Amino acid sequence: MEIATQVRITKAMRLSSIFRTTISPIALLTILVCASSVSASEPRVALLVQQEFSQQQLKEEIRDRVQEEVDIAFGRIAVLLNGLIIALTLFPTAAGVGVWFLLSKLSKQTTIARQEIESLHYDTISQLKLLISDAETILGEIQHQSHAADAETDLLFPDAQIQEFAPVNYGNYQQLLTAADYAKQGDACFFENRYQDAIAAYDQALKIQPDLADTWNNRGVVLTRMQRYPEAIASYEQATTIRPNYPDAWNNRGVVLLELQKYQDAIGCYEQAIQAKPDYADAWNNRGVAFSKMQEYEQAVISYNQALQIKNDYTDAWNNRGVALSKLQKYEDAIASYDNAAKIRPDFYRIWYNKARCYALQGKIELAIENLKRALNLNPNVCKELAKSEADLEKIREHEAFKQLIS
Repeated sequence: MEIATQVRITKAMRLSSIFRTTISPIALLTILVCASSVSASEPRVALLVQQEFSQQQLKEEIRDRVQEEVDIAFGRIAVLLNGLIIALTLFPTAAGVGVWFLLSKLSKQTTIARQEIESLHYDTISQLKLLISDAETILGEIQHQSHAADAETDLLFPDAQIQEFAPVNYGNYQQLLTAADYAKQGDACFFENRYQDAIAAYDQALKIQPDLADTWNNRGVVLTRMQRYPEAIASYEQATTIRPNYPDAWNNRGVVLLELQKYQDAIGCYEQAIQAKPDYADAWNNRGVAFSKMQEYEQAVISYNQALQIKNDYTDAWNNRGVALSKLQKYEDAIASYDNAAKIRPDFYRIWYNKARCYALQGKIELAIENLKRALNLNPNVCKELAKSEADLEKIREHEAFKQLIS
């Protein structure tokens, strides 16, 4: 009996050695203890070992399944983390590209809006400017015929401006009313180009009330149009005597002195006007014209800049600034000034004529011809006469296209 028991124990130990690598030490010890202490039959021991083995396999399968699920979950998390890292890496670049795209689109929309505003602005004022275009053309022809120096510098300055009569509330009411009536009658005659009748009406008003500064100023304007310059200066002096800080009278007096080529005296008048009214764009522009006539072009540019700071859509100031910069051989800046003038008033022939002069001085023949052609289309008579003797066009005068345009 003991031998049989030992045989069973030996078989159990052999089985335990076979499964030692697959079962835990605790399970193995349990089997040995059971084998040594229990004298059960051999089939029962085998059944216990088989059950233990099955449980171990089940544990291994469960562990493998758990490990597999853990691996899958870890893989998903790793993919998610990698995607997040890539997204975080690419986000600044994508954000930069997005911001650049938005800024580019905004800049384009801003440019379009600015162009539309400029177009609307031009359309609004073009009709008003068209009314004085013919008058400026005639004035340009007169200036060219009577002042050869003007054709050389091609500088523009506003004409003297008439002032609406402003009644003064003192003195005899009936006399004051009569003076006002005569003054208004003089204004009406002026606008109808009946200059002699205007002078007579102003004289009647001043006989009744001689201290009407506006009437003295308007009388000077009419005399300026009639080119009776000494009488005009006397009228402006009366106006400034009555009202010392009268910017329009000072400016108008400077216009007459400029016509008389008394440039330094004209500058003094413009400075008096500016002192009375610092934002007087016309006075700043006229001051620049006077300096240009004296060939002090740097001072002229300073004056034009002041005028443009006050009134950025001032066509004459942009054009005159271009002329002064061209004299200083700053051709690119001069062309930029002409371009700004053309945006405001593209139908002004002087702008294109001056651009042609500037390009000719640079030796850019084709551009000079192109701009000269535009000037001739707007005012052929004046531009042809100017171009025939224009010193700045000397470099293109022998060009065949120039000859065809002039002929």
